[in-house]
Amino acid sequence: MENRNLSLKHLIGLIVFVLIAIVAVMIIYPQYNVWRKKLAGEADLRQQEYAKQIMVEQAKAELESAKLLSQAEVERSRGVAKSMEIISEKLEANDNYLQYLAIQAQIKMAESPNHTTVYIPVGSNGIPLIKNIME
Repeated sequence: MENRNLSLKHLIGLIVFVLIAIVAVMIIYPQYNVWRKKLAGEADLRQQEYAKQIMVEQAKAELESAKLLSQAEVERSRGVAKSMEIISEKLEANDNYLQYLAIQAQIKMAESPNHTTVYIPVGSNGIPLIKNIME
């Protein structure tokens, strides 16, 4: 009888333990879900903030690149302008150079496979007008 009593106590204890475990799970599980979703939301927020920082840094790099390219273009334009100024000054006093350039252009055109160009010398220095007869 004592064995039966002991077994009955064990059975009752086991049932009480299972009921307590079920109640505990019913109370804790919803709180766990809330906590887990909160962590997931915080992780998403951090990831979005990181993506935003990356986009801002990329935009800053593109802006810096555009500024540097713009400065390079301005410097190149200044160089071209200075070169044109120097050449213009030299050409005013030297028609021979213009004739030389015209002859070089004629040679280059003559060597090209396009034979539809006509050279017509004009003026006292013989510099030709270049006209494409296909136009």
